[in-house]
Amino acid sequence: MFKINVSQFMKGYDFEVCGTSYIGNPKSNTAMYISKKIESQIGNLENVRNCIVFAERGINVPEWVKSNNAVVIADNPQLSYAKFAGEFDKAARKHEAKRKLQLTEGGYYIGENVTIGEDSYIEPGCIIWHDVSIGRNARILANTVIRNAVIGDDFICNENATVGNYGFTLAKDENNNIIRMPALGKVIIGNHVEIGANNDINRGTCGDTILEDYVKLDGLVHVGHEVHICKNVEVSAGTVISGFVTLKENTYVGVNACIKNRVEIEENVLVGMGAVVTRKIKANRSIFGNPARKI
Repeated sequence: MFKINVSQFMKGYDFEVCGTSYIGNPKSNTAMYISKKIESQIGNLENVRNCIVFAERGINVPEWVKSNNAVVIADNPQLSYAKFAGEFDKAARKHEAKRKLQLTEGGYYIGENVTIGEDSYIEPGCIIWHDVSIGRNARILANTVIRNAVIGDDFICNENATVGNYGFTLAKDENNNIIRMPALGKVIIGNHVEIGANNDINRGTCGDTILEDYVKLDGLVHVGHEVHICKNVEVSAGTVISGFVTLKENTYVGVNACIKNRVEIEENVLVGMGAVVTRKIKANRSIFGNPARKI
């Protein structure tokens, strides 16, 4: 795991960070930001240590947070975080450039520190990037690219899918220009998961994108950053799932549905074909239309 010492950026501190995390699920030795919109979640930092916390001016940051972490007060904490993440990403890419991909006899490329379980099958044209872990009995079809991922057993990935690529997370600089926020999270995939052809599974920006056991995705599905799809969820072709969406157990999503960012859909929901989901949906409902509503 790539790490940097914060002393390169902040005097008076001497600890390493290995990436980023989200205040909703913070991890030790990471960087994160807290805006006033999510100030209520600051208590989640109770059990983490050695973090860089970019906090919006005016937030009441408890002393116990300051004593365990490096707290940076900023007018725009998202921008301050984005700048730090950019420097971390630049250093990580410089490190990656020194590593080598190897072309296998099977016609696919494999990076350093990759683990692939027994009885797995990988077709030509695939790229399995550095530090990826894949379980037993995987079937990965032609031209798939997998990076920044930890994958369980009995994984099926159809042609031309991308797993672990950058999501669409943006911020604005001091001149109001749009800049990219680097993605430093992972994709965590459970057992018996199937990814359809031409799927696009974004890595987390701050945290992780998670697909639990027995998730099944049809072709042409987009899964945004920090999405959490729970066990036994089925997603039909052409669906767009925006960032920070949660789909709970036994949900079915129909063809060409669109789910707005930060929406939660509870257990046993049927999302109809072409539905546009813009708000939280309670359990055991069937919803249709634009905007989607209970029928």
